[in-house]
Amino acid sequence: MRSYYSLLYLAALLWLSSCSPAPQEAAPGEIATDLYQTLQEQLITAEPGSVVEIPAGTFEFDRPLSLDGIPNVTIRGAGIDATVLSFRYQKTGAEGLRVTADSVTLEGFTILDTKGDAIKLQDCNGITIRNVKTSWRGGADESNGGYGLYPVSSRDVLIENCEASYASDAGIYVGQCTNVVVRNCYAHENVAGIEIENCTHAEVYSNRSEQNTGGILIFDLPELPAGNGRDCKVHDNDIIENNHANFAPEGNIVGIVPPGTGIILLAAKKVEVYNNRIIGHKTIGTAVASYYITENPWEDKNYDPYSYDIRIHGNTYERKRAMPDLSKDFGKMVNYLFPGKPQDILYDGIVDDTRSGSNPMNLCIDQPGSDLRFANVDAANDFEEVQQDVSAYTCAPKG
Repeated sequence: MRSYYSLLYLAALLWLSSCSPAPQEAAPGEIATDLYQTLQEQLITAEPGSVVEIPAGTFEFDRPLSLDGIPNVTIRGAGIDATVLSFRYQKTGAEGLRVTADSVTLEGFTILDTKGDAIKLQDCNGITIRNVKTSWRGGADESNGGYGLYPVSSRDVLIENCEASYASDAGIYVGQCTNVVVRNCYAHENVAGIEIENCTHAEVYSNRSEQNTGGILIFDLPELPAGNGRDCKVHDNDIIENNHANFAPEGNIVGIVPPGTGIILLAAKKVEVYNNRIIGHKTIGTAVASYYITENPWEDKNYDPYSYDIRIHGNTYERKRAMPDLSKDFGKMVNYLFPGKPQDILYDGIVDDTRSGSNPMNLCIDQPGSDLRFANVDAANDFEEVQQDVSAYTCAPKG
């Protein structure tokens, strides 16, 4: 009989504990010190396979969370709009969440108003970011953090079903990584919606990038530990009306991007752009350029500044009826050469003199319809022989 009542008593305790109230939301301006300490202690003491749960609610933190070195940890909120971590009163650090650990999963929460990048993951092998949102509630401002989601120097990166807005560089940025997938995400009102930089083997598909300055950027830059990225597929994305004013801080490379840009391939190698809807841009639908177009010097002896092995096919282009942007040199160039006429595909025409043939950089364009606006602007020769006939670059995509 005693054992029977003991079991009832134990069951009652377990029921009561399961019904205990969730942590209360912080009042405006109140720092959720207890919750922060609890979460950070769990991240410090986590073991492989641990799940660190963040409850539902909106919580103010004044310092970053961090996970360092412990593999196979999941950080999980109650839902992308249910768990909100605000850093508007941040006093120390820059990121909202910083991770240096392998096989990490982040899912189901929002991070707002960080002093620097919202979420940075560095030197990780195996990253999954799912159903996560980042933003700055003050809107477009050069003082906002540079990146929303920011994996760098990592391998096997998956970003899916995420949202990023108002980053002063890129909402979703993946840099110096290998084996990258970005899919089913929504990037809006950033300088760059999605940026893949110095990466090898990347695929960007089924995303919506709209109302940024530039929709999707594939860049390869000098003076970085991992250079000469290659092999990227950009397909089946909605790249819509990326005409936002450029609010990047002075000196930032994305500061060159003119409002009204769909896609830029800068010093990109082996990139395929296909089946995208590139709609409503007032300057350029897709630009293909070498790093020389930036007129920035570099000292990296191993850097390859050219774009080549580029295939553009099967995309839908619909231009915005507007004057090309005049706030950036690139936009001024477009309007100077084509007054009042946004271009669908623009190629700087800068080639590697060591290559030969009529199409030495292997730029292949197979776009349906007769209304395509294409131009090779011959930038290496001060725009002396602008060519608008795309036939020299027409070739069927490889199967």
